[in-house]
Amino acid sequence: MKSPRLSIAARGFLLLASALALSSPAAFGQSVSGFLLGKIQNFQQTSFAAPVANSTQPFQFGGLINAGTATINSASMTFTGSSSPRVFTAAGLDFSILDTFTTQAMLDAAYGSGNYNLSINTSAGVLTRTIFLFPFSYPTTARLTVAAGDWQNNVLVLNSAQDYTFTWGAFANAQTADLIQFAIRGSSVNLAPFPATQTSYTLPAGTLQPGTDYVCDLAFIRVAGATAGDTNIGSGYATLVKDTGFTIHTPAPAFAVTAAVSEKTHGASGTFDIPLPAVECRSGGANGDHTLVVAFTNNVLSGNATLSTGTGSIVGAPTITGNMMTINLTGVTNAETVILTLDNVTDSFSQVLPATMLTARFLFGDTNGNGTVNATDVSQTKAIVGQTLDATNFRGDFNLSGAINATDVGAAKAAVGTALPGALSK
Repeated sequence: MKSPRLSIAARGFLLLASALALSSPAAFGQSVSGFLLGKIQNFQQTSFAAPVANSTQPFQFGGLINAGTATINSASMTFTGSSSPRVFTAAGLDFSILDTFTTQAMLDAAYGSGNYNLSINTSAGVLTRTIFLFPFSYPTTARLTVAAGDWQNNVLVLNSAQDYTFTWGAFANAQTADLIQFAIRGSSVNLAPFPATQTSYTLPAGTLQPGTDYVCDLAFIRVAGATAGDTNIGSGYATLVKDTGFTIHTPAPAFAVTAAVSEKTHGASGTFDIPLPAVECRSGGANGDHTLVVAFTNNVLSGNATLSTGTGSIVGAPTITGNMMTINLTGVTNAETVILTLDNVTDSFSQVLPATMLTARFLFGDTNGNGTVNATDVSQTKAIVGQTLDATNFRGDFNLSGAINATDVGAAKAAVGTALPGALSK
């Protein structure tokens, strides 16, 4: 089924539904691929209660002529009603009409039932077509019947990471040609029309973006007239539509710290991390340099870090990449605990993390991380001398050379007797 372009974006106007539903496959290769006319009643739903009339666009008449192989230069139509004749407006390659009325009586007076005579001036010549809009009754009003608790502050709140099933009341007295269209604007959802008997649709997890508002429509569409297509103009349709608009909100995922590590590179052996607040036992060099990396649940846009407790300072502003923040320290002395405060950390959903304390403990040579360097640390280092450096033994490479050797054993011996204040044994 061919889906013609739509250049009309009014809030309550779901001519897209008709366009998707009614365009004929035969439209390929035609000078004008097809046209649509619609008399629309617009509603708004903000809770489990029945929808109410859309206060800004309660009634509308819409028209859409889709370009085919020919270029449309202009288009107009005559009909029974005070708006006749009516000229279409260019909308990209297509031509459209969208008029809004405050009452049904005003809409019907401007656009009555009966023949609508189209004249389309194209590069292939002037093409004409007549369609009869029957005075059928409008469809029932489309109403979502999802759980009442899913409505919050006048919007439908759903978790974008989970499947969600939309349900709605039945399209009463639907005819075989009638249809239902469900649209989530600004999303990747591009659904074919549903048969008028359908009463639910399950949106797969991950379809919508978190932290986003989506304007949506649930429309019941009654076909009130149709014309067959030919080599000049594709199929045409006249419709009576009841469109219920609503808004979906997908909350942003919670913003929190997921991990914090002290990160160092061991020569050619690679980079290894010690999770904080475990003891960092590796050398900070002559200047007491250390690198802390903090991971968050969401991507980070900005944030600050300050040294609250301990000796040393933060070098420059934190570096942010995706959901990671890197903080460089210098001047950190051995056998001390440093406490940093993360503040004004803002994620990609504009959520600000509450001020968060980050603790890092530094004790050179403390292979087992118990806060004290003693004979046990020396023995552990001796036991792994000559081993290939990996995630199980890198703590023994105190000088970051990429190898565990006699130098590291000597360093551990020299550090025996040092301890963190208030060290906890393990």
